[in-house]
Amino acid sequence: MSVERARKDYGVIVRELDPELDEYEVDRAATTREREHIRAERSAWLEGDAAHIANRYREGELDVFDLIRQYGVIVDWGTGELLPRTTTMFRAMLRRRAAGHWVPAREPAAVS
Repeated sequence: MSVERARKDYGVIVRELDPELDEYEVDRAATTREREHIRAERSAWLEGDAAHIANRYREGELDVFDLIRQYGVIVDWGTGELLPRTTTMFRAMLRRRAAGHWVPAREPAAVS
């Protein structure tokens, strides 16, 4: 997995410490912020205009994992053209099976 995929797929921000020694570390504060951003946006991503999102994919702005995992958009992999019915069904399945688990971050408990 790449550092960029860790951010996109899991909201984990990895900092490169020494590229020659392959030393990395998780930036916990940045990871918390990224995951809060994902929680805040993820439902809206499924509501985005599917044709526009498919176009962003065809233009190379989004990769296939962004298209499917983030936006729930399905295209013809040969042409990149939007498959609207399949996208509608896939998004509905994501809402039904996953959206219930997309809860906002909990506030820390008060210390008494």
